[in-house]
Amino acid sequence: MLKAASTQRHPLLSLLLLVLFMFAGALVFMILAFVAIIAIYGMKEVLNASTGVASSIEIIKLLQLFISTGMFIVPALAFARIESNNWKEYLKLKGFPFVLVVIAVLIMFSTGPLLELSAQINKSMKLPEFLKGLEQWMLTKELEMAEMTRQLLKMNSTGVLLFNILMLAIIPAIGEELIFRGCLQKIFGKWTGNKHLAIWLTAIIFSAIHVQFYGFLPRMLLGALFGYLLVWSGTIWIPILTHFMNNAVAVITAYVYQRQGISLDKLDQPDPVASYIYIISFFAGGALLWVFYTTSLKYGVSLSKQINGSSLD
Repeated sequence: MLKAASTQRHPLLSLLLLVLFMFAGALVFMILAFVAIIAIYGMKEVLNASTGVASSIEIIKLLQLFISTGMFIVPALAFARIESNNWKEYLKLKGFPFVLVVIAVLIMFSTGPLLELSAQINKSMKLPEFLKGLEQWMLTKELEMAEMTRQLLKMNSTGVLLFNILMLAIIPAIGEELIFRGCLQKIFGKWTGNKHLAIWLTAIIFSAIHVQFYGFLPRMLLGALFGYLLVWSGTIWIPILTHFMNNAVAVITAYVYQRQGISLDKLDQPDPVASYIYIISFFAGGALLWVFYTTSLKYGVSLSKQINGSSLD
């Protein structure tokens, strides 16, 4: 019945259903994670994990893997099935010319300095005096998340590196893109009738959900970039691949640093860059985005139907 009524369903109801699926999926997979932890580590570790004091980082990683899968990948697939008779088309799980992948990779590399500049600007953020309480809370959350990230990125073997790539790059790239670009962006597109507004609203929520406010700006810009790559290419695989690339580079860099005896703190302390590099990054990134756009047109992608119109259903 849900599927039959999906074409008449108000976008607000679709949004509520998506959020419900995400919460339900997270809950179910958290239970499955606890079952797995009991089987592998014993009941004591389950009790520790449930109170947030897991004694082993492996426990936290296992929870992260299960919850990410349950909160993003499974709900996106389930939601697409009730929203459309063709769930693969709904999520834009279609093929693509390899040339678009090459251009997208070049875009990621070329815009790297600009994203780093936006991160530096974001980190220097200061709120008004009357918002000092909020600023302190945001800073506390930032420090907590940074410490958690450092713990997750500790790697002493190739096996741990590969697991981290799965947990921090593959699963998030697939799950977050399916949820945010595949589902949420489509909902906002149908609701607002404006593909640009849908992309930026999704990017804002995508950044906010990470609860790292001193990295909000670069993550929002990345989310918008992924959104436009989906709209222009017509396939979710392009933003998934670029999202994976962004995360995997960070994981591999952390691994290389540790192999070389370099502190992980250096990940948050980039080397100084000359001003002209940012100018080159701006023009190179813009030129490559235009090449990506025109190449997509060449391969017959209809821009007007990616978020607006009939292809929403």
